[in-house]
Amino acid sequence: MIISKMIINAVAGQLVKHFKLDKIMSYVFDDNELDKKLKQHDKRITKLEKGKKKCHTVKEHTEKK
Repeated sequence: MIISKMIINAVAGQLVKHFKLDKIMSYVFDDNELDKKLKQHDKRITKLEKGKKKCHTVKEHTEKK
């Protein structure tokens, strides 16, 4: 089982090199530019939503007084 896995990995590596699939493999498995932008936008949205919740709680406390 271990030997067959090693053989498959070696053959796959040779195919990647032979057909120059390095760029495709990195695009599929690594974060690309759009993935990074999406993560940044998600962080910004989360921060904005937290800020909005804080504003609502502050307004509620000031309105009650």
